[in-house]
Amino acid sequence: MIANNAELDAAITEVGERLQEISDYLDANPEVNGRVRFPRRYIRPAWRFRSLLTFIQDDTLRRNLSYAFMLYDVFQWVLTRTGLSGTARDMVLKNAIVLLGSIAESCARGGTAGIIGAKHDYKERTRRMVDRSIISPDLKTELDWLWDTRNGIHIYLMKDSEYEKYRFEDYERSKRAVKQLLEALRTYHGQTP
Repeated sequence: MIANNAELDAAITEVGERLQEISDYLDANPEVNGRVRFPRRYIRPAWRFRSLLTFIQDDTLRRNLSYAFMLYDVFQWVLTRTGLSGTARDMVLKNAIVLLGSIAESCARGGTAGIIGAKHDYKERTRRMVDRSIISPDLKTELDWLWDTRNGIHIYLMKDSEYEKYRFEDYERSKRAVKQLLEALRTYHGQTP
């Protein structure tokens, strides 16, 4: 059991070195099956997410969203618990933001089913959510920014290089927008945040 920062630093160094040795060995011996155990209890269970999404009536959507949140936990771990850097980190950031944008879209749609028609696109839906006092104009701005950023999923539409395009601050901003959306929808539907 790690008891202080000095022990943490020593454990990080040792694990990093051993992980590199494992990777090197497996590269040299591809027929060997060797997997490192992912930390237990870091990825929150699907049932926990479903219990936070009760404002969504569609059970399939609620389940699929819970699985998306589990993937979010994996991205969160990679971004905050590893030394991943460079282009690979940029692409994990991008995909985490894309995932959060998809979660926002699905929550907005599922949380307004029967209130705002299904034919409305994302930005029209957020506009109507403001009109109905479901979200604030400031949250609409953040959600629309997240949607525009999420649209980076379309690689063939990119006009510029994605290198160093995505920042950790953008990821944090995306997380805040989704959290505020969930709180707003729970409040609108009379559920405690």
